Amino acid sequence: LIFFLLNLVGMFAVQLSLLGEKEDEFGDVLEISWMASFYWAVQTTTTIGYGDVSTPERLRWFLLLYLAISTYYVGSAFGKLGELSKELESMQRLYLWQQQEASYTMLHDFSGRPDGGDF
Repeated sequence: LIFFLLNLVGMFAVQLSLLGEKEDEFGDVLEISWMASFYWAVQTTTTIGYGDVSTPERLRWFLLLYLAISTYYVGSAFGKLGELSKELESMQRLYLWQQQEASYTMLHDFSGRPDGGDF
């Protein structure tokens, strides 16, 4: 959910910055569609950053902050995913341990007696 919200914030920030955009020295006005701004936000959030979408210069400080925050949240999400994987593996081991039945060989192994000992 946070990933999606971060992308929406980035998308709207780019679109809002374009509202007052004026012509440059060549007479061109920077125009970015909503889909292209969403594409830019996903690239920036996931730190891919191909650089194929230009953003207005006045967004420079926002972009630095946005990149830092989004990188933190994406890294945090991947960390939690790794923890979830380890927790799942631990639960599987516990389940397999609980499903084992006691056998004479297992009891002998846990008794601590030398190999030649009888019950």
